Amino acid sequence: MTTTNHQTVSNNGRSLVKTSRDRPTLSACMIVKNEEKFLAQCLQSIKNAVDEIIVVDTGSTDRTVEIAQSFGAKIYYHPWRNSFSEARNHSLSYATCDWILQIDADEALEQSDIPLIHNLLHTNSCNAMFVAIYSDAPDGRSKHYFPRLFRRGKAHFEGIVHNQLITQGVILPSEIRLYHYGYNLSKDEMKKKYKRTGDLLRRQTAENPHDTFALTNLIQNYRNEEDFDKVIELSEKALAMPIFQTDPSIRHQKQKICSDLAYALYNTEQLDKAERICSDVLKENPDYLDALYLLGCALLKKGDFSNAANYFKRFLIAKEKERNDPAFNMHIVDSYEFEDKAYNNIGMCYQNIGLIKEAEKAYKKAIELNNKESQYYLSLAHLYISQNRLNDAENLSNNAIILGIANHLMYLLLGKVYVMQEKTIDAIRAFKQSIQMDGKNTTAYIYLINLLIQTKQLEDAEETLNAIMPFHPNHTGFKCLMAKIKSKKGDKQNAIKFIHDIIKSNPSDSSIYLDLGNLCIEIEEFDMAVELLEKYLKTCPVDAKVIANIATCYARLGKYESAITGFQSVLKLDPACNQALQNLAALKEKLEVKPNR
Repeated sequence: MTTTNHQTVSNNGRSLVKTSRDRPTLSACMIVKNEEKFLAQCLQSIKNAVDEIIVVDTGSTDRTVEIAQSFGAKIYYHPWRNSFSEARNHSLSYATCDWILQIDADEALEQSDIPLIHNLLHTNSCNAMFVAIYSDAPDGRSKHYFPRLFRRGKAHFEGIVHNQLITQGVILPSEIRLYHYGYNLSKDEMKKKYKRTGDLLRRQTAENPHDTFALTNLIQNYRNEEDFDKVIELSEKALAMPIFQTDPSIRHQKQKICSDLAYALYNTEQLDKAERICSDVLKENPDYLDALYLLGCALLKKGDFSNAANYFKRFLIAKEKERNDPAFNMHIVDSYEFEDKAYNNIGMCYQNIGLIKEAEKAYKKAIELNNKESQYYLSLAHLYISQNRLNDAENLSNNAIILGIANHLMYLLLGKVYVMQEKTIDAIRAFKQSIQMDGKNTTAYIYLINLLIQTKQLEDAEETLNAIMPFHPNHTGFKCLMAKIKSKKGDKQNAIKFIHDIIKSNPSDSSIYLDLGNLCIEIEEFDMAVELLEKYLKTCPVDAKVIANIATCYARLGKYESAITGFQSVLKLDPACNQALQNLAALKEKLEVKPNR
């Protein structure tokens, strides 16, 4: 707390704190219960901003009270009665200063804003002020404004959860910053938090079905719980209520509901509806960040890459405008700090329309803005692989590993790069690391087992396969690998029987023909391999790797003209395909035929 000289004066029998400083005094009021994780950080952030700290404890069993006492807080006890407003109003009743800052234990005050707070306490034109609250969450940071600074005796809270401040007179905006960390917890912690909040909101809306503020927050809570069907159901009911059509004072609540509805529709693959709702919102508010970002995502998922990129660019322009001149509004902006995500998505759009240099630049910008997000490294590495820039992909992946942000997908990608570079030992190590980080990573298992077979480590291959097969007993790819191992051990007939048995079942999944065709290549049954791989090509006619394998089979069968035609087709699809280039050169030398490319 600020160190000042105080004198106590009586006001109707009540002791009030007065400071010798030339400014009104300030109390911090908070309610707590088992907040030892964040409380010290919160109190440290406000100790030089306020003149007293009021803490109402509602039943802590951890070190919360001890931590509060260490900062000189005044501790009071109040039983929890399932109402945040009751507890908050109880804390206000103990405040003795001129103004009150209401803050939660999982929040922290921006230190550079302390002079701003002290200056605003001189304001005579209002009894309360909004502050900007930045909430950290696993997928980014949101921003919204909420009245947290108010004159003592001129305001109180209503609502059992997500309570509203009821005050006399106008509430002025400010850019005082509070950082909220209570939504950036583990999945289990957040699940409990959403359940508690949802139960209180359901009770509140049941008691008052016309409480639009509680209804808006309940819809948001269902969104956080990823109960998208419930979001859609409640949102559509809410938007049909006459008040949302006629009362302009709740316009921000309507737009928030529309945003949550569009998000739920997007996540349930109802992309046209999501696009339409976002477009309608943008007609009212062209700079609404959430609608711009979500519309870009919907168009990206639909494959409309040019328009998607344009909306992500509009998002970035609107965000830059907001940063330079913050516009007060009542929206909770979930995508407030999504610039890095927007650039990554722009990179995906550009890559899909063939603007490779622009895509690379966008991916690099995403990494520049947030070098702790592994997905951005994956995006750029995949781009490098598509351009056969294997060394760049390897270096980028290793940078992510050095930074400590590489996940199982990064090691999987690095293993694939090593395979293409023919660095077998490194590839095996990378795939093992991917599996260690995610034991259900079937793709990494398949790559690893194939490499173990290739390097004649058959016992290790079989042991690895036996470790994963019980979890996927019907996985055709794993069965093919087992047949391949047995074939390498000398039991080729077992593999042939397995292939014929699968073919007789007339599988509808085309990928099964791919697995069987590759197995035939391994056991040198090239005629059967061609037949099976051509069945696969009926559903994937432009798979260059498969066409190259078929051409290789023709070459092994002595059908050189067919092989040359096949490799030429591959090079039309992928001019950098080493398999096609090397085999064409070998066939040219063998037949003294100059292939037309």
